[in-house]
Amino acid sequence: MKRRHRIRRTLLLGGIVGVVLLSGILFFPASVTRVYETREVLIPRGASVETIAGILKADGLVKSPELFALAARVLGYDRHLKAGRYTIPVGASIYRILRQLSSGMGKQDMVTVPEGLRTDEIARVLAAQSKTDPSRFMALTRDSSFAASLGVPADRLEGYLYPDTYPFYPLLSAEEVARVMVGRALRVFEEEMALPGAREGLTMHELVTLASIVEAEAMVPSERPRIAAVFYNRLRRGMMLQSDPTVSYALGIFRNRVYYSDLNVKSPYNTYRNRGLPPGPICSPGRAAFHAVLFPLPDSTELYFVARGDGTHIFTKSWEDHLAAIAHVRAVAKVESTPRPAGLLMQGPMLRAVPDSAPPVLRAAIVSAPSKPAGRAGVVSAPSKPAGRAGVVSAPSKPAGRPGVVSAPSKPAGRAGVVSAPSKPAGRAGVVSAPGRSTKRAEVVSAPKKGTGTTKSTTAKKKAATKR
Repeated sequence: MKRRHRIRRTLLLGGIVGVVLLSGILFFPASVTRVYETREVLIPRGASVETIAGILKADGLVKSPELFALAARVLGYDRHLKAGRYTIPVGASIYRILRQLSSGMGKQDMVTVPEGLRTDEIARVLAAQSKTDPSRFMALTRDSSFAASLGVPADRLEGYLYPDTYPFYPLLSAEEVARVMVGRALRVFEEEMALPGAREGLTMHELVTLASIVEAEAMVPSERPRIAAVFYNRLRRGMMLQSDPTVSYALGIFRNRVYYSDLNVKSPYNTYRNRGLPPGPICSPGRAAFHAVLFPLPDSTELYFVARGDGTHIFTKSWEDHLAAIAHVRAVAKVESTPRPAGLLMQGPMLRAVPDSAPPVLRAAIVSAPSKPAGRAGVVSAPSKPAGRAGVVSAPSKPAGRPGVVSAPSKPAGRAGVVSAPSKPAGRAGVVSAPGRSTKRAEVVSAPKKGTGTTKSTTAKKKAATKR
């Protein structure tokens, strides 16, 4: 009895230890790394558990392929592992890897195709993110027999490669990728056309064509139904659509601006030369654009719209209003593109008035840089100084004569004389000038300590006058 009890206890303890060890292997990280590192794993379609375990072993994500396969069967994941591209952290537990492979590809491993792309742009996206052969993919988009096999009501796939996020990975062929995208597009279009109240009168291909133009024109989602209504109004009146994106598509040159010379391109896609819809879509529209052509803005009578430059448009009902809107947009763009001054230093030269007795060419003096010559009404070398009637005072708080300029501090000036820096000449109506500059009708005054007279300044000349 005791021996039997001992055996049971041993088996129970062994079972507990085994469960703990198995739990540690399955649920705890296989290894701990200081730096977070991931590996990209490609699981092919139809791969068995043993094949997947071998791939994970080769990438250093599991240590024992046999234990991984056993755990997958015990936990019931062996029949739910999905093909695709997975980004798995190094050291992840077996249970975490099994859950990730059974849940499918994550968003970081998906391929996202935005709305409004052409087939050549989609081919580049697929080549970059899922390694799809771009040449083969482009050949399929132009293959009419392949398009017919997919149920596309056109001879090519332009407009029928639905923009969405897909679980594409490098092991998929171009045919598989195109088939998935076209199938998604046809399903979405049929769902929208089956909605109650959807607009009737156009075939699916015509709706996709118009939706592609709306997708290319609209930058703000809320404007899609309004733009669609404008195109419907123009079609009803027999007017040409005159859509710039159709011209770009016809040219095969895609830039931010269409020039007037581009409007003359001879192509059935040029809606400036041909009435009605172009032969086919010009890009891949999303669900919102397709919904807009089925449910355009009701009771709209607008016939024109012009882009503001910020993504929105100005909508008008008449040609005159449209021309006014174009002029307004151009005027705003011109004002916004004109550089504005940052301060006084960015402004033009400041003008000062001079007395009426000055020559006509010197009626206004310009405040400019130092060392510039001056006439009777001179140039001031310090532009930020206050000015008298005929000039500018370069030293603050100093008095100036009626026509003169004071440039040296603490020196008084007479009516006609100018006190300047030491050893600088002054004339009857003095000018402040750069060193070494001479002025007409000026005599030198070398820093006198007393005030100067009206016409004569030096003591020697006074004595000579006394002797005579």
